[in-house]
This record gives sequence, structure tokens and C-alpha cells, in this order.
Amino acid sequence: MRRWLSLLLLLVACSSQVGSGVPAGSDERAPAVAPVRIAGGTEVETQVLARTMLALLELSGQSAEIVAFTDARDARQALELGDVDVQAAYTGEAWLEVLGRADPPGDPRASFVAVRDHDEPDDLIWLRPRFGDGSLEQPPANATFAFVVQGPPSVGADLRTLSDLARRLSEQPDARVCVDREFGTRVDGLRAVLEAYSVRSDREFLAADPEEAVRGVAAGDCLAGLTTATDGNAWQAGLRPLVDDLRVFPAFVPLPQIRADLLAEQPGVRVALGPMAAQLTTALLGSWNARVVAGEPIEQVADEAARELLLRAGRTLPEDGPAA
Repeated sequence: MRRWLSLLLLLVACSSQVGSGVPAGSDERAPAVAPVRIAGGTEVETQVLARTMLALLELSGQSAEIVAFTDARDARQALELGDVDVQAAYTGEAWLEVLGRADPPGDPRASFVAVRDHDEPDDLIWLRPRFGDGSLEQPPANATFAFVVQGPPSVGADLRTLSDLARRLSEQPDARVCVDREFGTRVDGLRAVLEAYSVRSDREFLAADPEEAVRGVAAGDCLAGLTTATDGNAWQAGLRPLVDDLRVFPAFVPLPQIRADLLAEQPGVRVALGPMAAQLTTALLGSWNARVVAGEPIEQVADEAARELLLRAGRTLPEDGPAA
């Protein structure tokens, strides 16, 4: 989870793991269709996203493989050069690294529109998400910063939003929050968040990286701790992210990004990956990350994740007939 904290503080690092599929097509006289090449990563979440796309493509009868990279910038460059065809890209990351702007918006729609409009002239297509009500159970997923709290029967179980947390902190001056030291000391970090939610900005905090923050909240040492909304460790520990109802944190919406030439040659790729864009939620992604953190094989989690997305999209699963 240090990677995600670093991403949101303008430092990016990611890598990947390799997988493969079986080429489609049975007519030996027809030219072989090359596998769809997916850029992946070694972080739990980037692996889950890449392997879920792999599973969605294979469930639709298309051949696919995951290509390894050691850096997010390298993966982006490979997509631009045509060395890979698809990646799971984050809108906030693209805003920072591609647009070169230090002010990514908290509104998922605004974040998506800006990076989509920037990349389309270069024939890099972001699949459009479905925009729900901003809750954890509605799309799109948002892997941005989040304060997490304990679930029932804890004293923080009634909290749902950062506005709720702000009121609680105002009522309980001694209640502590666990926050990464760098974020806690930045003018545009914790202080800006507290000011936005009308909490005293000089409030003391307990310095903790994301893993320490999760442990601190789980142990009751902190009322809330800062990590990301899809942190598998937090979800596995039974903690819940609070909704950033004022949208102070930048939106980091994970979406399939695809080369336009691939879509022209294989339009079925858009159809196959559509459910990830339209159905993925913060709660779903966090729960899948948690399963991997708990030790489940990532291939199994990704296969079940793909099937769940298909069902949510109203598609027919392959065992009952061809995917719609």
C-alpha cells in the first residue's frame, strides 16, 4: 500500500506478472489471431485488475496474455508504442503522470473526461465507467485515499462519511487518527483535508504508514486511519473506508485503456472488457484484494471476479452458453 500513497503524492512505481491464454480460431487456413497483450503489475491490486481482464477476455473466447513491466511509465510507453494492447489505468495517475498536472479532481467524472479527451487523439481509448451515487457499492471504483474505521460493534461503526468523522473528531478532541507522516505534515495533505471538513487543522495525529494505520484502527489505537479505499489489508481486517463526501481526495478510477487499432481489428475486446468499466465498484475491488491478501490464489479470485462482473452486467456465463 506504500505504492498507492506514493502515487497520490506524485511518486509512481508498479510492475507485473506474466500469464497466457490459448489462441482462438479453429480454421487452420485462417491467420492466427495474436493474443491480446495486457500490461500487469506485481502490486496485489494491479495483478487483480490485469488477471480479471485476462479472465474476461478468455471467458468471451479470446486469447490473451499478461506482459511484465517494472514501472508504470514503461507500461504506458509500451501501450503508446503498441508493445501491449490493454492496461488497467488509473485516471488520477494519468492526470499526474500524463497530463503533468498536480491538481487531479476529486470528481470521478471530471477525472475520467480529462484523461479520455487527452488520450483519444493519440488512439488510446478509455472505456467509459458508469457513474453511480458515490457510495462504495456503486460504480465506478475509486482507489484513492480513504480513512478507514472499524465495523460493528466498535464506537466508529456508525460513521459512513468523512463529514461524520469530522463531527466525531470535533466532539472527541482526544480521538486519534493514524496518518502517514509525510501526508500529515504536508500543507496540502492532512491539514487541507481537516480544513475542508471544518476540523482544527493543528490536530495531532499518530504517524503510521498504511499497514500500521490498518493495524492501529483494528487494535482500537486510532478512531480512523489513512490508507486507500481498496486496501486489501483493511478490507481483510474488517475495516470500512469512509466516503469522501466533499471529494477532497483525487479520484483514482481504474479502467481498461485500449489501443484504438486493436478495437478496430477486434471489436469484441470492448464488449468483453465493458463489464469492468461499467460494473466495478470500490467494495468489489477491495474485497477481491482482501481475498488475495488472505492467501487465495489470484487466478481463482480473478476468474470469480470476472464472472461476478458478467453477472452484474446481465451477461450469460460460458457454462450456460456463450457470453453475451
